Amino acid sequence: MTVTITVNPKFKHLSADRSYLAKPGGVGVEKEMIVDIVVTTENLSDATVGSFVANFTQVGLKQVYFCQVVQSNDLTDLYQFVEAAGSDAATPTIAVKELATGAANASASYTATLKAIVRGV
Repeated sequence: MTVTITVNPKFKHLSADRSYLAKPGGVGVEKEMIVDIVVTTENLSDATVGSFVANFTQVGLKQVYFCQVVQSNDLTDLYQFVEAAGSDAATPTIAVKELATGAANASASYTATLKAIVRGV
């Protein structure tokens, strides 16, 4: 499974200017950014059924406590953020459920492109 996370270039200014940080006036280290998450897997042997690990260190975050998928090219699934704990804080999982059944997606071949709002440090 390949999960690639990049800062969406259209919204890169949210992280570039300290006045756009989550706290008013740019005080503190909390960041909010819009990222693109691309998930590709050929078979289920390289993935946990119904979820994938999202490594946010790829975009410079050590801990992510909020992630909302706001856009997807896959209209058959629902993506839910599952916060990681402790030392795994930058690698939470995103659960994938089929909208029709509510069950975990168990597709043998899976590709999705997601746009998400992420908040963390």
